[in-house]
Amino acid sequence: MAKSPETEHPVKAFGWAARDTSGSFSPFKFSRRATGENDVQFKVLYCGVCHSDLHFIKNEWGFTQYPIVPGHEIVGIVTEVGSKVEKFKAGDKVGVGCLVGSCRSCDQCSNDLESYCAKQVLTYSMPYFDGSITYGGYSNLMVADEHFVIRWP
Repeated sequence: MAKSPETEHPVKAFGWAARDTSGSFSPFKFSRRATGENDVQFKVLYCGVCHSDLHFIKNEWGFTQYPIVPGHEIVGIVTEVGSKVEKFKAGDKVGVGCLVGSCRSCDQCSNDLESYCAKQVLTYSMPYFDGSITYGGYSNLMVADEHFVIRWP
């Protein structure tokens, strides 16, 4: 029997979602995956607005999955880290950009060019490796692999 999304994604989150190409936002409750052993969970403090967010919201590139919680210029404070995380601790100021996943084994990934990886996972509106859809920073919290998180001074 398959696990329910709630079992696989137990972290309650709140964001602002576009539900169609109109560009209107409405409150959206959803679940994020639990903090895994290599993940950093953080409270979102700020999120920039990029024109690519508008392209996604209006499905101008043809692959938006609604509802969409955009935002890929995200800054926050770490609230939890996984057991194998070495670079971050609770209270650290962090940021996440446009990627939250890649294969980490292809030539591009081996040369720190994850944005060219055929299996890259964008911060929002993309299937994650576990089958869930990613949601961005127009939300109250994020969970991301530490490889895609940067520290702010």
